Amino acid sequence: MQSRAAVSSKGQVTLPAAMRLKLGIQAGSHICFELRGQELVIRPELPMSAYYGMLKGYDIGDTEIPKEPDREL
Repeated sequence: MQSRAAVSSKGQVTLPAAMRLKLGIQAGSHICFELRGQELVIRPELPMSAYYGMLKGYDIGDTEIPKEPDREL
């Protein structure tokens, strides 16, 4: 998929509707800009809720941090 857009005098660009729809970008979405040589890569940032449950089924061991014993004064 490829498209063209003009940059406004304020440096703004409108993302094509078909691309926004395909990537799930909507009002309030966050996007990430990355320079790769002479290319600008734009990708959506996933909300934290997208990571919910991704470690389900994995043994991640004891997640509780051991506490230091109380010091005597």
